[in-house]
Amino acid sequence: MTGRMKLGIGVAILAGLAALALWRIEAASSAVLTARYPKPASPLAIQPDPSMAAAGERLAKLNGCTDCHGQTLTGHVEFTAAFGTRLVAPNLTRLAHHLSADQLAAAIRFGLRPNGTSLINMPTGRFLRSSDQDMAAIIAYLQSLPEKPDATGKTQWGVIGRAMLAMGLMRVEAPMTNPAMRGPAETPTAPLALGRYVAQAQCSGCHGSQLGGNPDEDSPDLRKAVKKYTAAQFVTFFATGNAHQGHPTHDMTQVIKDQLKYLTKNEVQSLYTYLKTTTAAATPATP
Repeated sequence: MTGRMKLGIGVAILAGLAALALWRIEAASSAVLTARYPKPASPLAIQPDPSMAAAGERLAKLNGCTDCHGQTLTGHVEFTAAFGTRLVAPNLTRLAHHLSADQLAAAIRFGLRPNGTSLINMPTGRFLRSSDQDMAAIIAYLQSLPEKPDATGKTQWGVIGRAMLAMGLMRVEAPMTNPAMRGPAETPTAPLALGRYVAQAQCSGCHGSQLGGNPDEDSPDLRKAVKKYTAAQFVTFFATGNAHQGHPTHDMTQVIKDQLKYLTKNEVQSLYTYLKTTTAAATPATP
């Protein structure tokens, strides 16, 4: 066998292996994209009303809708890669006029499209913990916006994107949502209950469900961090992003300036009350 023949056979084998790998990536990623998941029986117990739109605008900003979907909510490219991959956060002004309130709630809270397939990289955890009342307000706000053209094209799954799907490197939302973590029907009003609600909806994603911190997020134990603040200092922190002296919080300061500045003073005070209560409960009594 000549050297040229050996080279030709080697190239053919490599091409065959590449084709097989691409076929497997295509099959595995297609299985992820087309998998169907059960829809919640009641994704929204409280239906949106136009009177909720103003409250919904604040909540949409608080929960970072514009961070992913663009300042005008008409869509934004979240991720791109070579060979045609682009993940797009869609145009909410269009979807709000073409989907029902329950369909919107199922997408936002449970990561489910109307056909039962899963959304990719949608932060459902935060919205799942929100109350039906707050979710209805957000939807009322979206429905109040005039429909505008898409700011960008649709999601495209190129080779790299499909490989990431096949390897589990993209967050597939529907199978990861836990209905047991669903928020209450109505937003609590009593200080302690409201503080717990704010903590679960706004803090647990980074600081853990018990608020004890998350090494992966480099986030501290809030039950300890709150000890460095008086009630007035805590309110000032959330109003300005300026941390109490001796408490470096660069990342948290940015989160406050981007999103958490939309918490009301009552919500911040209630959060402080709740964190101080959990701190007292977690501290063992001195013998």
